[in-house]
Amino acid sequence: MKLKEGFILRKCAQADIVVPVGENAEKYRNVMVTISGSGRMLWDMLKEGCEREDLVNRMLEKYDVERSVVENDIDIFIKKLRRAELIDD
Repeated sequence: MKLKEGFILRKCAQADIVVPVGENAEKYRNVMVTISGSGRMLWDMLKEGCEREDLVNRMLEKYDVERSVVENDIDIFIKKLRRAELIDD
């Protein structure tokens, strides 16, 4: 799974915002996604391309939390990115 080209992550005040650029600026002009601190780490991994399990394992390495909680949060994150058409499978 990998992020589509034509989107960048920018800091805007206190938030990280995904912004369409280039050819995507017109097509996705109504798309704006705000990403949390840990979401930025996942975003960076998805830029390079990775699997769901890679995301889960990275979060488990970084945070002391139950696997089921991480898996659920990752699934929600991926679902939001898919809904916004930001991921190529």
